[in-house]
Amino acid sequence: MASYLIMTPPGAAADDERARFIADGFSWTAFFFPALWLMAKRAWLLGISVAVLQILLILVSTLPGGFTAALILQLALSLVVSLEGPLFIARKLAAEDWTLRSILPARNIETAEEIYFSNATAAAHHRSATPLQSIEWSKAGRTEKATGLGLFESYGER
Repeated sequence: MASYLIMTPPGAAADDERARFIADGFSWTAFFFPALWLMAKRAWLLGISVAVLQILLILVSTLPGGFTAALILQLALSLVVSLEGPLFIARKLAAEDWTLRSILPARNIETAEEIYFSNATAAAHHRSATPLQSIEWSKAGRTEKATGLGLFESYGER
């Protein structure tokens, strides 16, 4: 079961149809084609950097004794992009002021969309919920009969 990061464009409502669902998990496409996968996800600078690094690794593999080192570095690069690539995309969107709305565990993207949009429309109908009362602990200070070492507040005094 994968986790999906749900992000909406700047200024958009939670139930906006332009919401992006980013699967946070291993991507086989990113493993086999890391540079192309990043460019397809519009991470241009990172994709070009990975492509240049892959070309350099191909050149290193032609040197005597460089094949094993180039192969290990290529596998490491592919693993980094396939495991952390979705988070790179999420960070790029967050830098463009996209809002992280939710993180949902789901079997596939269709299920994630169904869960998210059903919760988003339900939340839109119940906007008149009463907020919880907050207790100002800083104004109240410690009571005289509070016990303990001072590491934890005694909320449920006896």
